[in-house]
Amino acid sequence: METLRLDPGDYTGSYKLIGGRLSLDLVNTISWPNTDRRHDWLTTPANLSMWLEAVGLPLTEADQSDLTDVSEIRNAVTEMLRPLAHHSRPTPAACESFNRLLTSAQARRRIDPINLTWIWKPPRRASDLLDPVLVDAADLVTADNHERLKHCPSCDWLFEDHTRNGRRRWCDMADCGSRAKARSYYHRNKT
Repeated sequence: METLRLDPGDYTGSYKLIGGRLSLDLVNTISWPNTDRRHDWLTTPANLSMWLEAVGLPLTEADQSDLTDVSEIRNAVTEMLRPLAHHSRPTPAACESFNRLLTSAQARRRIDPINLTWIWKPPRRASDLLDPVLVDAADLVTADNHERLKHCPSCDWLFEDHTRNGRRRWCDMADCGSRAKARSYYHRNKT
């Protein structure tokens, strides 16, 4: 998994697209959520533009107001997906907030009469570019089975487990997996 060269500011970690789905990669733009190590990767217009480009939703140039809109969408998606990855259910309030955003997104989607495929109306602002992210999250939420929607026990990033046996444990073996194995080795061999 290649590191996306987002500006980390004073944070020492890195960001990777490890979620396996657009919606999960958006949720993961918050590193170490609910901890004192928490880091938001989308605090600058440049990082937002770079992230959108990397996930195939390019924007010519983001501005400060786009960050607020994207943050609202990310929060709504997170409130829906994080509970499912932790074998729980989103709250009714989270569903209501998400449905409001999803309804707006769906209104900007239509069927192309030539190709008979879904297409999106041209975006008016950066948050419109996240319409496919909302639809992707809705597909995850409404899936019959959430067994492959997982969270990393180390950093709490979310991912869809695409392994054949469904036993992936960490967001990235090179990062969290290596740290967890090193900790385990240390505790087993401590004298």
